[in-house]
Order: sequence, then C-alpha cells, then structure tokens
Amino acid sequence: MKPVVLIESDAALAELAQELVNEPKIAVDTESNGFYAYFERICLIQLSTQNRDYIVDPLKIEDFSALRNVFEHNRVEKIFHAASNDIMGLKRDFQICVVNLFDTSVAAKMTGCKNLGLAALLETTFGIRLSKKLQRHNWAHRPLGHEELDYARLDTHFLIPLRDKFVSELESRELMEEARQSFLKVCDQEIQCKPFRPQDYLHIKGAQSLDFHGKRVLRALFVHREHEAKRRNRAPFRVLSNEAMLRVAQHRPRSLDDLGKLKGVPRNYRKGKKAHTLLQLVSKNMKTGND
Repeated sequence: MKPVVLIESDAALAELAQELVNEPKIAVDTESNGFYAYFERICLIQLSTQNRDYIVDPLKIEDFSALRNVFEHNRVEKIFHAASNDIMGLKRDFQICVVNLFDTSVAAKMTGCKNLGLAALLETTFGIRLSKKLQRHNWAHRPLGHEELDYARLDTHFLIPLRDKFVSELESRELMEEARQSFLKVCDQEIQCKPFRPQDYLHIKGAQSLDFHGKRVLRALFVHREHEAKRRNRAPFRVLSNEAMLRVAQHRPRSLDDLGKLKGVPRNYRKGKKAHTLLQLVSKNMKTGND
C-alpha cells in the first residue's frame, strides 16, 4: 500500500483536482466532529483512486472551487458508503453538490446483504478487518498523526473494488436502473436544520415518570444545556448528559453537598459558578407555577 498523500494547501488541492477530474471513479468519505462540537463541520475528506489514497485537510484550506468542480463533474463517478451524511456535510460546509453517485450501502441493501456496515462488508467480501480504535476520535484535533491518517484512508481504500462487486450483482439482477434512481435521491437531499424545541425534554428517557416539579427542573436544565453547548461549541451531552439531568430533576439538590452526591454530574458542575447555577435552576423551578 502506497503512503497516503496529505493535502494541506489550496495549491495542492487544485493540483489534485486536475488529476481527479480525469479519473473514471473516485472513492470518497468524510470525517466530522459532531460527537464533540455543537456546530458540526467536516474535518477530513478522504479520496481514493485506483492507485492512490489522499486525505484533504479542510481546516487548512480556503478555496474548495477546484474540488467542487470534480464533485459536480458528471463523468467522474463518486463512490461513497452510506453517503447521506457526507453529502449533507459537503453541501453545508463547502457548497459542494455531488453528481454521479454510487452508494455501496444502498447497493448492499438492494442485493440482500443483512449487515450494511462497511467493516462487515469488507470482512465478508475481501476478508479485510478494519480497526474501530478511532471510531470516536475528535477529527478536529491537529496535528494529524500517522495512526489517524492510516485509519481514515481505509474508509475509501477498498470502496472501488467493493463498488465493482456490487455493480456485477446489480446488473445480474437487473437492478442497476433502480439503484441509479436511489442514488439520485440521496444526491438531491436538502440540508435540514433541526430547530431546538424546549418541549423535547420530554423525549429524555425517564422524563415522563417525573412529577410536576421534576419536569419543570428537567426542562430548565435542558434549555440551560442547549445555551451552554452553543456558547461553548460542544456537543450537548458533553455539557450535561441526559442521565445527569434526570438525576438532578429527580433528587432536586438544595446544597453543594447534595449536588456532590449525585452520580454523573460533571466535576465542573459540582462547585463554583456552574454548581450554583444548577442549584438556582432547581430552586426556581420548585416554586409553584404553570409548566
């Protein structure tokens, strides 16, 4: 396997795009930081041809016009696995639309595969076992080490032969045209922003079993968490987990000692300003009033 090529400048990306636009097929994947950040963004773009693997570092690049031309070029087939989130991210972050898509996950489903995950498909098809060590890695961290680059490249390295295998199966079953229509629907998805709704606190497991005041406290914590997550650009569950908020709503601590006894409350919420904020939210919502 040749060394992966890391693309970290506008000039290098433009040069790569000139090569890619002449390729019949390229494999594509992206890595985002949604597990860590409130405002999710793509932090890596992996690209593979028949002969080489590339990783584009979008945190160091400003001009994506050359890559945009490749993705919008109808002659170049773009191969993804479970493309939906990747395509939404490319549209959101770089205004890149994808045309001429082949989605190996869609193809796997249409040909009767029971396990649609890429790792499972590669193992059953080629006997290749992918590591899951960096599955929850924060891809916004820099610098990128050899371990991260080698891990990320494998998400696209085998996609072209996997695509070729599914094309043969789809054609033998006369499903190729149906597959193309499914691929078009994936490409045509519009970016959807899910608005925050305070009443969604009721979807937290255990919320419905709370009494009147418990629900008031949980709703207040839910709104507080959202504001903090947005302010700090952190995934909401990394500010306060659902389980921690539910315990606070159940036990309604009245002091720092009470708060310190609750399992799952983060350390930074056990003392100081944040702890007093939680105690004030509990106290305020223990008063009589309408939900």
